[in-house]
Amino acid sequence: MTMTTEAPTGPTVLPVRRQYSIRLHLLGRSLTTTFTSVLGIGLFALWITAVALAPISLTAPLLVPITAIVRAYANAHRRGAGWLLGKPVRAAYRPTAGRGVFSRIATIVRDPASWRDAVWLLLRGIVGFVTSLLAVILFASSVFYLSYPFLYWVTPQSVFGTPFGDWHELHSVADATVMMPLGLITFGLWMTLQLPLTRLELALTRSLLGSR
Repeated sequence: MTMTTEAPTGPTVLPVRRQYSIRLHLLGRSLTTTFTSVLGIGLFALWITAVALAPISLTAPLLVPITAIVRAYANAHRRGAGWLLGKPVRAAYRPTAGRGVFSRIATIVRDPASWRDAVWLLLRGIVGFVTSLLAVILFASSVFYLSYPFLYWVTPQSVFGTPFGDWHELHSVADATVMMPLGLITFGLWMTLQLPLTRLELALTRSLLGSR
């Protein structure tokens, strides 16, 4: 899978500033995804509950607006994935316009695309959360460790003076620079993994939400 933000021959042919710009954009997206993925799991639970209660409950008509919300959420992610991939991710729902409420409910439940949406909500909620949180944590860790001498300087000794527990205690700002290589390592991991982590999430969206 090739994202439009990458050159076909790989990221090494891009200017360094461009590589950083791409990854910072995707980092902002990852930060958003850590929250929206949880919303997706909530929508999954709501939709599955509505389907389960539809045959036996007077609230069956609620399945129609709930499905509309799920599809709007999925369509928003189709557009986002299509923009990053450079190729539209198209929906393929069975038409329900002009039908009665219960006929529309039957069409929704029998539509394989509805169930792919449901599976996507659950899997993307898990995969999207894990991959996005990992990217955010790696970047935040790099900032934290690279800033460690400054943090040590502006806080009491007890706050950042014992990063390794009782094994080693820091006594000066110079000592605190021992933490900075960890920042370089986590920054390198973020630079390396941000694109693959995003690609993994986008592959899931394209696989489940794309037309068959």
